Amino acid sequence: MSTIASASPNSNNSLLRLSVISGLIIGTLHLVIQAWIVFILILKLAPSFMVGAQFVASGLMGDAAYAGGFATALLGVILEVVMTIIIAGIFIFSADRIPLLRKNVIVGSLLYGFGVFIVMNFVVLPLSAATVSAPPPIGLLIEIIVEHMLLIGLPLGIIVQRNFNK
Repeated sequence: MSTIASASPNSNNSLLRLSVISGLIIGTLHLVIQAWIVFILILKLAPSFMVGAQFVASGLMGDAAYAGGFATALLGVILEVVMTIIIAGIFIFSADRIPLLRKNVIVGSLLYGFGVFIVMNFVVLPLSAATVSAPPPIGLLIEIIVEHMLLIGLPLGIIVQRNFNK
């Protein structure tokens, strides 16, 4: 396992820039790969980036998001990017303050991804306007947890490791 020295990027500007770049990367990974894995491989449905993005928008608009076509899908993509930039920013700003994130970046970032899953599914989603009919089957639940760990947590750990060790 690698260690990150406590030598974060020098200015708040570089931390903000790193948060934005990281958020764009993990947001893209999350939207694109989730659509392929969940819709095609697990649910055996045609890939639908629009429906996935509209689900994100439904957190703000409720079921009306599904009738909004491209406009609400675009809103969903924008909301996804904003959320992932915030998620990345929290991790990046915390990397200097939490020893686990510095000493054991892989474990720390995977745990952070799991934490993101917990917060999104047990705090954000219940407080949103999105309609969730029933808990997912166990296989899908496991995929969602692993997805958050590997598509959100792990890339953040790699990005932080590469940028903090310069």
